[in-house]
Amino acid sequence: MMDETRWDRIQSLFHAALNRPPKERSAWLLNECGGDRALLDEVAHMLAADAQRDGLLEQDLAAVAASLVRREDHGTLAGRTFGPYRVLDLVGQGGMGVVYRAERRAVNQQVAIKVLRDAAVSPARRERFSVEQQTLARLNHPAIAQLYHADTLPDGTPWFALEFVDGRRLTEYCREQQSSVQERLLLIRAVAEAVEHAHRHLIVHRDLKPSNILVRDDGSVKLLDFGIAKHLEDLETPADQTRTGLRLMTPAYAAPEQLRGDPIGIHTDIYSLGVILYEVLAGRTPFDLAGKTPGEAERLVLERDPERPSLEARQHAWAAPAGRAAWSDLDVLCLTAMHKDAARRYRTIDALIKDIDRYLAGEPLAAQPDTIAYRIGKLLKRHRAAALAAAATLVTLIALMTFYTVQLSRAREAALAEATRTQRIQRFVFAMFRGGDETAGPADSLRVVTLLDRGLDEARTLDAEPRLQADLYHTLGGISHQLGQLERADSLLSLALERRRALLGADHADVAASELALGELRIEQARYDDADALVRPALALLERGRPSDDPTMTAARVALGKILQERG
Repeated sequence: MMDETRWDRIQSLFHAALNRPPKERSAWLLNECGGDRALLDEVAHMLAADAQRDGLLEQDLAAVAASLVRREDHGTLAGRTFGPYRVLDLVGQGGMGVVYRAERRAVNQQVAIKVLRDAAVSPARRERFSVEQQTLARLNHPAIAQLYHADTLPDGTPWFALEFVDGRRLTEYCREQQSSVQERLLLIRAVAEAVEHAHRHLIVHRDLKPSNILVRDDGSVKLLDFGIAKHLEDLETPADQTRTGLRLMTPAYAAPEQLRGDPIGIHTDIYSLGVILYEVLAGRTPFDLAGKTPGEAERLVLERDPERPSLEARQHAWAAPAGRAAWSDLDVLCLTAMHKDAARRYRTIDALIKDIDRYLAGEPLAAQPDTIAYRIGKLLKRHRAAALAAAATLVTLIALMTFYTVQLSRAREAALAEATRTQRIQRFVFAMFRGGDETAGPADSLRVVTLLDRGLDEARTLDAEPRLQADLYHTLGGISHQLGQLERADSLLSLALERRRALLGADHADVAASELALGELRIEQARYDDADALVRPALALLERGRPSDDPTMTAARVALGKILQERG
């Protein structure tokens, strides 16, 4: 049984080799394996399988074990017949099947013969092999390799014959031909049409990648290998994993939902096609999985957003040659197709094809780049705990700022109101002394009583400004008290207290001042019980809001002392 460390090493070398030019792989791999022949054979076997199709990730435990203990010499089948076909040579082999080039001399036709290896070992692989036959039989499209024949050998081994494609993998073709942006997009468009044909027949390919797309010398494309394709009506069947627990996929091109084991659909093929589009335009895959373990590769694809292909293209000589304006739309094409959120991808392959056509025609794309709001939303969702803490802090800061802003605003408004009242009282006093003549100064014979009468007349006209009117009643009442006009003082001070209580409430400092003034008047009137009932509440209120050395506090204590003295 293969241990996890060795499996991770095999996977790491496999992905690293895939990112190197095919001509350099053998020498590089020989150096990396350092004399470990078994390791070299395993990785070379996986590379050969990837180049043709069926990779190690498709195998169940029995197939993996069989591949570790023996290697068959499939070249000895040259000249053997499969029905009307005669084998010419070996094309490639993988964990599930072996592919030969064969001919049918009667019609001068070359075909590819695919034979299920170790047919008796795994019923699951035999079933998948049968499903691939049935899938190809349902599809008839110029860009999909056509099924010709299916049968079994005398020992029960299944095989089928399909169209032989003499071509190069998509990325190699683009690199060698130095294809233009338009030519690369037309190739992707042809592949997309083939995938759309499969989708119309309710088939999801699930393993789209450049090695499954061959381009002939005439520029025509062929989509190969429906070995792990799935019918849409069977997507809920939990048969997508081998007995080893390995999912059937190629990680570099697998959609996030495949890596997570979530339900798949046509959006899965759209993602893989987006990755292929990214690679043929930028010159590399969106994520560098070289040297990564399967777990590291999965986390990289699931948790990181790819760079825009326009940025990656600057570092690769065979990237698509495009100007800045052109890259803006190409970025949108790629990143929309391969969006991590399936709901944000193109809804159908046809929608992707139409946007490719719009680009080629110089028209605006239907797809739009992610908005700032969407990006922020995804960022907050990914860092939920930190976002909640930051939000709570922000709310607290905003609340504090709002509180102090309101307090300062109120204080400013109160100060402005007080200043306005002071100015009004000053103007009122000046008007008292001027009399009715604006140009003349105060008369030499003007008596204080006359001034009081004039002030009272002015105060009565201020019904529209009750606060100012109450202040003037309080001031005039105090002057009347000083002049010994106790009856008038009583009337004015009582009126001021009544108005202030109504306007300001019982706990306002101005109300306490009116209570104190009227209490002092009651002392002089020898009404000590009434004076006590006014002065004590005034003193208590002043003690809550004024410093102990405030002059008003002193006056209130003196008044209370007089009351107590007079009452014995």
